[in-house]
Amino acid sequence: MSAELPGWDEMTDLDKGAALLHIHKREWEGADYAVKNYPARYFNHPALTALSREEASAHAGALAEGLPDLWSDEHFRLYDTALDADRNSP
Repeated sequence: MSAELPGWDEMTDLDKGAALLHIHKREWEGADYAVKNYPARYFNHPALTALSREEASAHAGALAEGLPDLWSDEHFRLYDTALDADRNSP
């Protein structure tokens, strides 16, 4: 992961949730399908929002490697927060 892109601990809850939306879709549908149809769409951090769909998805995929439990209660909270924001965005 690039040094100028934030890691998990430097991301907002909304950006963490956006990464989780993509990560879970990768698990369910496969990486290629997820990148094409459900890319990571970050909300807050300027360096993340400036990424292309492929770059953002690669960033989210790299984050998944360091997350111990993708199905924790905290991850579900973050996931739901981003899902609500995504549904309410124009």
